[in-house]
Amino acid sequence: MARDQLAGERNFLTFLRFSATLIVLGFTMLLQFRLPYDSNTDDGINESDSITRPLGYCFVAIGFCLFIYGVVRYYLNQRALIKQVNYIQAGWGSMTAMAILAAFTIGVMILATIHSTLFTQTLLST
Repeated sequence: MARDQLAGERNFLTFLRFSATLIVLGFTMLLQFRLPYDSNTDDGINESDSITRPLGYCFVAIGFCLFIYGVVRYYLNQRALIKQVNYIQAGWGSMTAMAILAAFTIGVMILATIHSTLFTQTLLST
């Protein structure tokens, strides 16, 4: 049915949007985002680079993996629709993966906020 095909496309576009967001976040962390820390070493390397680089790579890798998973899942659903299979999974694995990724993203942003100099200066000034 057209309804099932459109639902599959909507789910694929959701995976595409979330993976693109994670990839852009990762590249932003790699290229521009620097956590404000007090300590700088003498050789010009900021200590926050040791934190933001692995996080940036992690977000890019998770985004690419999520994109590949979305493409594979879309084509599996399309094959099931072509074969007119009556049972198509509800997507508990996808929902669990999305919840874990969302919790990871929120946790990283909370930790970055707590460890930033701007946050500690705001707490100390109040």
